[in-house]
Amino acid sequence: MADDNYEKITNYSFLCDKKAQFVFAKLDYTLRSGVHIQREYPKSLDLYRFLNTSENFESLKQYYRDFFNLNLVKEGSEFDQYFYLDLNEDGRSSISSEHRDYLKSEYIIIGMLFLKMYKLDGNIELDTVTGFIELLYEEYEEEKTALRKLVNDNSSEKGTDLNDLRFEEIIRKSFIKFSELGWLIWDDESERNRFKVLPSFDRLRIAYKPQIETIDVLIKEIKDAE
Repeated sequence: MADDNYEKITNYSFLCDKKAQFVFAKLDYTLRSGVHIQREYPKSLDLYRFLNTSENFESLKQYYRDFFNLNLVKEGSEFDQYFYLDLNEDGRSSISSEHRDYLKSEYIIIGMLFLKMYKLDGNIELDTVTGFIELLYEEYEEEKTALRKLVNDNSSEKGTDLNDLRFEEIIRKSFIKFSELGWLIWDDESERNRFKVLPSFDRLRIAYKPQIETIDVLIKEIKDAE
């Protein structure tokens, strides 16, 4: 029995790190809130430095697998590295679905459209929410129409067409959600308009790469379903 206990302590060696007493509670809350931890987010580097220690990462990975059936993931390389919690291959975890925060489908589509416009279409200067909305209205009419239909279909007020203000407010809320996940940071937190894309936004691109590259087909399917 003593050997078993010693093995468990060894498996969770991050607890022996002197900084664990001050860092772990915040780190655990941040990760289980769905936030992506990286050099520039959260502002304090303590969480990133703690996770970026190889021994801590491996033992934390074991901890989340054993206690929550979650996978602690490390993506990116060198300066662009980021960490987050994900479901394991069985799609289940020890955390009740009532306490999980799912990304709304319309937010995912908005994120995919942003990545298409920003990366695939070369709009590398796109760094404001207002700029995204203006570009959507001026150069992406079909995408805007399909997105509006999707958002309207997912609205709690079925059968009520969205006006421009409500539609744009949902777009703004999606970018606020992206910031809460640590996918972007605001230049001015009170303004919440100009932002910087963080490495972890790439998680959406990796997860939906085929859909982003063929998003025109998805848009057409939505329009045909009208």
